[in-house]
Amino acid sequence: MLAAQVILVRHLQIYNAEADLILIFLLWLCPRKSRTEAILFAAAFGLIQDAVTDLWGLHMFSKTLLIFFFHNYLSKLSENRLILWQIFLILLLAAFLHNLIFLLLSNFIDLYSTGIVVGSTLIGSSLYTAVVGSFLHLVRNE
Repeated sequence: MLAAQVILVRHLQIYNAEADLILIFLLWLCPRKSRTEAILFAAAFGLIQDAVTDLWGLHMFSKTLLIFFFHNYLSKLSENRLILWQIFLILLLAAFLHNLIFLLLSNFIDLYSTGIVVGSTLIGSSLYTAVVGSFLHLVRNE
């Protein structure tokens, strides 16, 4: 998943927005693992993603914080069978919060200074991640 994110998805940008396959994988992993394991997976994958993209700590902190807050909610949702629009909304909300945390952290270090990058990351990447995650939900094997 990490290799696909770094090698393939980074080159499939639409208006500087890219899907976050690692976030989708972590959200899929939450109901299947304990809270501690899910947080450790989020920290490890976020750190590796940061190392490859040279954003030391931003992905790690935002993914870990998101999983810390969302784990119980996602575990309770996994007990029900959700339809596609519900999956899309959950992915959209999680991606939006992840990107919001990411952008707030990057604001502290003045990484992005233009509003276009903020808009494409916050709105575009969140929508793109939700669409890709919904598509993966459709084509997965039961």
